[in-house]
Amino acid sequence: MPYSVRVHTTIDDIDERWDDLMTAARAPVFYRRPFLRAFEKHPLHPVLRTAYLLIEDEAGQVQAALPAYLQRDVDPMRVIADHYPHAVGRTVLLSHAWHCYDSVLPVRPGPGSRSAARRAVSALREVAARWDARLCGIVNADADGPLGTLLPDAGFTGVDIDVGWGLTLDDYDGFDDYLGNALKKKPRRNLRHDLREADKAGVTAHTGHAKDADLDTFVRLARATAAKFDNADYYRPGLFQDFVLALGDCAGSVELRVGDRTVASALTLTDDTRLHYWAVGYAQKDTPGYSPFYVAYAHVMREAWASGREWAELGRRNPTFKRRYGLRPRALRGYFADAVPEGERLRG
Repeated sequence: MPYSVRVHTTIDDIDERWDDLMTAARAPVFYRRPFLRAFEKHPLHPVLRTAYLLIEDEAGQVQAALPAYLQRDVDPMRVIADHYPHAVGRTVLLSHAWHCYDSVLPVRPGPGSRSAARRAVSALREVAARWDARLCGIVNADADGPLGTLLPDAGFTGVDIDVGWGLTLDDYDGFDDYLGNALKKKPRRNLRHDLREADKAGVTAHTGHAKDADLDTFVRLARATAAKFDNADYYRPGLFQDFVLALGDCAGSVELRVGDRTVASALTLTDDTRLHYWAVGYAQKDTPGYSPFYVAYAHVMREAWASGREWAELGRRNPTFKRRYGLRPRALRGYFADAVPEGERLRG
């Protein structure tokens, strides 16, 4: 089937066909209009140019689409530095943003989905060449997903980046069933202990939209928590609050308070099928008898089942905790290619 390619530079130039495709493809929240618009207005990492690639059939229906960001010297996981040193200091065109840990290639289900996906991949490479990028690629994709075969077949090389973790919510009747049947004795006992001690200490949980939360306190706590991993600037003051506010109703919060003191603050994201436990900050001291991190986890997971979604997504990092609490790992891989094949580069 012949396809045409359209490239837009802002999400608001694209009509509702984008949203229709993302719903049909069951794409994560990172591909939905609120997240993309928020990232345009308040980019969480530097971006030189933005491209939205639309693959249309002869009837004008969008069969595949992909956001991509031209960037330079943005390499928080040291993927480019370690695997593609020739591209350090050069521009690269990547999908998705580094803050996305669930990269996919949204394609409309149907008999032509594979060919539409292939056309989207070739379009990514074409735009990268047009914009004089040294590399192009898709980062943080499930190694066992469809991109694991599509991209190598298209000449992209895969490198492992990290591990993502999640849980199928339908496997359990709710949080109490998960606690009683998914966990081994020690982690189950520890979590119940922390919940009891937090209750004795007067901890109360407050859930709602992130736009109504105390985001300044979230950033303060999250930066202190991330500083232990030399990653405090993941939460840049001012910018991060503005970004969260721009997300609207797809961003939720769970705040744990003792009186007027916030001891933990967590942010969630939701799409049609998933609740994402996106970020958390918590007090590092003066919480005797319980860990605010563990108590926040319990309350976020309660929210996951209450949301009616199918999957709880808990992102990257902290593998010891996530394995202990029954979450399932999946390898996250980046796939890279020269923007223009080497033979064409030499001839041109």
